[in-house]
Amino acid sequence: MNWRFQSAAELLARASESGLGMAGFLVARDAAYAGCPEEEVRGELAHRILTSRRALDKGLSEPQASLSGLTAGAAVKLASSALGPVRDDFFSKALAYALAVNEVNACGGKIVAFPTAGSCGIVPGVLWAWRDSRAPELGPESRAFQDAFAAASAVGILIAARATLAGAAGGCQAECGAAAAMAAAGLGSLMGLPDGACVDAAALSLKNCLGLACDPVAGLVEVPCVKRNAFMAANAITAASLAAAGIRSAIPFDEVVGAMRDIGDALPASLKESSEGGLAATPTGMAYWDKLR
Repeated sequence: MNWRFQSAAELLARASESGLGMAGFLVARDAAYAGCPEEEVRGELAHRILTSRRALDKGLSEPQASLSGLTAGAAVKLASSALGPVRDDFFSKALAYALAVNEVNACGGKIVAFPTAGSCGIVPGVLWAWRDSRAPELGPESRAFQDAFAAASAVGILIAARATLAGAAGGCQAECGAAAAMAAAGLGSLMGLPDGACVDAAALSLKNCLGLACDPVAGLVEVPCVKRNAFMAANAITAASLAAAGIRSAIPFDEVVGAMRDIGDALPASLKESSEGGLAATPTGMAYWDKLR
């Protein structure tokens, strides 16, 4: 079987030819490359999914407070608040869950990079929120849940191959933007959308993250990173909702990734994780530098 692909178009074609679907194709591909049974690949996938859940539970069980003071239990506050304007259980959970995982990262806890540490809350936040709100029968060992994470991973693989996942190279569009696109595809999978629609959801999501600066205050992955995870969870949900309604991206996913790469190349170094511009260079941002160094 031909396991190679360089674009979403090729991946969808290979997945269709294999009869396995996109997620099944990726699992079989990993098994072939590793020379191991597919169940071993799925076992590792289950392990990582469970690790993300443990981070989520830790972030919600008690307020996470970082040494810098920039992270101070936002997830617990949001999860316990009844004042939000959107009273949908899934949506509310997704925001709080995304915050929870990323706060654990900011406080030195164990997380799974999805695709980076600074964006680690978006994919598990959205997918676990759907599971807890709409499909409690799913879990790390269930094939449908694993396939959703695999579909998200497919988007990450493509962005890494055609552009970058590093904020230092492409700005936060390459980190939180990529994670939002991954979460959109994964959520589409959980919703039962065909593979092409999941890729469209990823394209819709990423299009609306283009140009996002990486400007961490005081050089720490906390402000605006932690709260940005919640905002990007909302982005992913919106994209999947559009795709579920039959709305397609006017610009194909591969071209959106190309645009992201070009925009990242055009961004000045001050907006690519150097903490020399954007929020990091505001008077308050500079004051945190002075306070924490």
